Amino acid sequence: MMNTKSTMIACGFALALCAPIAAMAQAKMNMDHAAMSADAKIKDPTSVVMIVNRDSNEIAFMDIEKKTLVGSVFLGNNVNPHMVMMSPDGRYVVTGGTRANKAYIIETATLKLVKEIPVDIAPEHLAFSPDSRWYYQGNPDGDSISVIDMQSLSKVKTITGFVEPLNVTFLPDGSKAYVGNYGAHWVGVVDVKRHELLKKIQISAPARSGLDPQRYLGEIKGINIAAPSIDGRYLYAADSDLAVVGVIDTREDKLVKTIRVGKDPWRIYMNHDGKYAITLNNGDQTISVIDLHKNEVVATLEAGPDMTGVNYAAGKAFVISSTSSFVYVYDMNTLKAAGRIKIGTNVQLETATTDVADKKIYLADSTENAVVIIDAKTEAIEKVRNVGLYPWGTHIMDSKDNYCH
Repeated sequence: MMNTKSTMIACGFALALCAPIAAMAQAKMNMDHAAMSADAKIKDPTSVVMIVNRDSNEIAFMDIEKKTLVGSVFLGNNVNPHMVMMSPDGRYVVTGGTRANKAYIIETATLKLVKEIPVDIAPEHLAFSPDSRWYYQGNPDGDSISVIDMQSLSKVKTITGFVEPLNVTFLPDGSKAYVGNYGAHWVGVVDVKRHELLKKIQISAPARSGLDPQRYLGEIKGINIAAPSIDGRYLYAADSDLAVVGVIDTREDKLVKTIRVGKDPWRIYMNHDGKYAITLNNGDQTISVIDLHKNEVVATLEAGPDMTGVNYAAGKAFVISSTSSFVYVYDMNTLKAAGRIKIGTNVQLETATTDVADKKIYLADSTENAVVIIDAKTEAIEKVRNVGLYPWGTHIMDSKDNYCH
């Protein structure tokens, strides 16, 4: 049933799947070279958990096996780093300083801060192109994306026209990027070659009578992210105000379906096998499980307040309820609740990352200045304390669960 055009696109995605392999090979070559340096601290970029310490204005690096800090990089006073990410080739680690209005570039091997780059207002979430060439820094308060060339380590363009852009998603082949606009009900399509906003894909609203007029016409809570399917063919964009998930076909950049979910969905999180996705519905303290083959909700389950993230491991989904001190657990085979894990008493939980083996989860516990390690199979926890002040998030290279608030 595939025509010539769709066959070419499918082949493009297949070739794009080779990019992570090439990136890993390049990462090893880069790190092998860096390891010869006398001041190299990290020889393998996959061996560490990166920790965003918001209030101590630093990025810390913890050895996964030893569970001890390798080192940390102080960014400066009043920086407030928001999200951290390692380039796909493993060479650099970057973060945006929300208070400083700057992007910070750290050399992975030596843990040296090599560049500070002025960007737009209040930088938060960010993304790398699959080939590690481009670093897109979102600036929600500036309604813009700062484009940073990772070869010259310089800002080459500011893309305007967004409305509170939160998250950026690149296609596997790196040709386009999609931007969730939290202050609007559309997803922006960016031509990566020209770094230009090409199109706005509107997420359909239900009948006006089904909405709260004061909320709909007041402050907009729109789209956090357009999350991709495994092959990049479709994007799934949860709209908080509209309580729907829009399904976008990336071949035509067209909305093909809307899926009704719970109230005030924060965003959508894709399961690692490409079968399901989960929205966190903070308006009614539920989660919606979407079957990605049918594009419909197959389960609505009770959850907790103020949910900030979902991590998948050992056949389960772990949902972080930031203010309840619990992580809620769901069996992804039966699509039923499977209990909850108490992290502490009166602790504030942030976001987490999952290791590449899908065995352990590394959760930022800002109240206790700790990273909580959750064994996904046994659900036992271990706390690594004194990682920095107010750990806000974590990141592991090649993890499928790297995200932010």
